[in-house]
Amino acid sequence: MNKLALFPVVFLSFILWIIVNQYFFCPHFSFSSPRPFSGKLLYNPYDSINPNNWIKCNFHAHTNAWHGLTHGKGTAADISHVYDSMKYAVHCVSNYEKIDTTFIRTPGFIPAYEHGYGINKTHQLVLGGSKVCWNDYLFPQTLSNKQYILNCLSSNPRDVVIVNHPANRTGYYASDFEYLTNYNCIEVLNPFAISVAHWDSALSSGKPAFIVGNDDVHDIFSKDSFGRMCTWVNVSRVREANVLNALKQGKSFGMIIGKGAKDLPVLKRFSVNKDTISFEMSEVARQISFTGQNGTVLASYINSSSAQYIVKPGDQYVRAVIGYTDGTSIFLNPVFRYNGTKITQTPVFINTQKTAIFRLMGIFILTAWLRMAFPLVVSKHVRQTLGKRFTYTPKKLFPRLR
Repeated sequence: MNKLALFPVVFLSFILWIIVNQYFFCPHFSFSSPRPFSGKLLYNPYDSINPNNWIKCNFHAHTNAWHGLTHGKGTAADISHVYDSMKYAVHCVSNYEKIDTTFIRTPGFIPAYEHGYGINKTHQLVLGGSKVCWNDYLFPQTLSNKQYILNCLSSNPRDVVIVNHPANRTGYYASDFEYLTNYNCIEVLNPFAISVAHWDSALSSGKPAFIVGNDDVHDIFSKDSFGRMCTWVNVSRVREANVLNALKQGKSFGMIIGKGAKDLPVLKRFSVNKDTISFEMSEVARQISFTGQNGTVLASYINSSSAQYIVKPGDQYVRAVIGYTDGTSIFLNPVFRYNGTKITQTPVFINTQKTAIFRLMGIFILTAWLRMAFPLVVSKHVRQTLGKRFTYTPKKLFPRLR
């Protein structure tokens, strides 16, 4: 068989392996039915915050990497220069499948990378990791595919796993978040996609997911690509561990920065007293709204710097959005019901029977393909030689007795 004719067979074999590995060899999970938050107590993500300790952060930015194969311009130094000029305390370089260590000795440096190379942009951001996870799936992912990847990325409890821009393309559906677990945050605010519906889906299903906002900059030389969305984190010192812990606890909020906005407002006070939520911002807002289960608006205020809401018995979670006349919007993390113990992820278990059945099917498919492709790839002469070498006739096996 000539080399030109061999290429399609090899290519199709490679594609078939990718498909079988993704849809047949991936573990299948048994997902629990969505259960809203419950409990007699209310979790306050802003407990013990200091209004003087808010720092501005961007965790998602790309530079030129992999010899230009991925979408990104500039260097880590270019990213640092731009974000330092805007008084960001933390600014990460999060290239695809690569941790940039240019500023590893800088206080507040956080190793980061964006995971995922599937065609539907099912991406995740990993903060704090020491090595890259290469596992991923190329084609549109099933719910079990997505969960398996999240399990791999969250294997180190020290790291923060963020689901990136879920509303971008069809990387994630809002309904996925009724079941997915083992992640810390959702990148709700991203210039390429605002994913509030996905966030509310997770919260309505009892998943403790906190908000992140990022520029997701790919061209640091374009003025329209940075300073648009950010995350504010409350920490006493700008150190990696402090920032990661604050993100896991929800001591943060997401912000859409209004065009031309200069003095950005911050959260001054936030309290939960029995069933009453109250907070105060540093600037008067055009509108303050409270949102609850399934994204339902519960209450709203206009032209005020403070607001309060009395949690009803039927409220599983409550989150607030604050809007300003210059276009700036702040998304606070939710207050939700819990039993007073440590916040944990919803457990998810492998369905061993279903996994075994699908893997057997995958083996059958690959075996059938090999039986079909082998005669096409191997020459007739080689097949005859192999046939003579490994074929045993009854006469050879049972010589005539004399």
